[in-house]
Amino acid sequence: MISERTIAALAAAKARGQALGNPKLAEARAIANANHMAGADAFASSVAPAIREAQAAGAKTLRQIAAALNGRGIGTARGGKWEATTVANVLRRIG
Repeated sequence: MISERTIAALAAAKARGQALGNPKLAEARAIANANHMAGADAFASSVAPAIREAQAAGAKTLRQIAAALNGRGIGTARGGKWEATTVANVLRRIG
């Protein structure tokens, strides 16, 4: 019953030309994406020295770098274990 009234009211509002939803959704999404990218850049910058040290110690492949980071107890951005793909993403981000 309530859902029928809600659907009817939204359809009537749309028929009147009223914009439905958040009018600033694109702006809010852009801000959220920028914050997410900034956080990822900051994490990549913080782990870059450890990656460079692993490479200097002889780790040549992405798997070897991941193993070195896991061996040192350095977690990923979400606290997980390093995989070759995760290392590749960080290397791509730091250039």
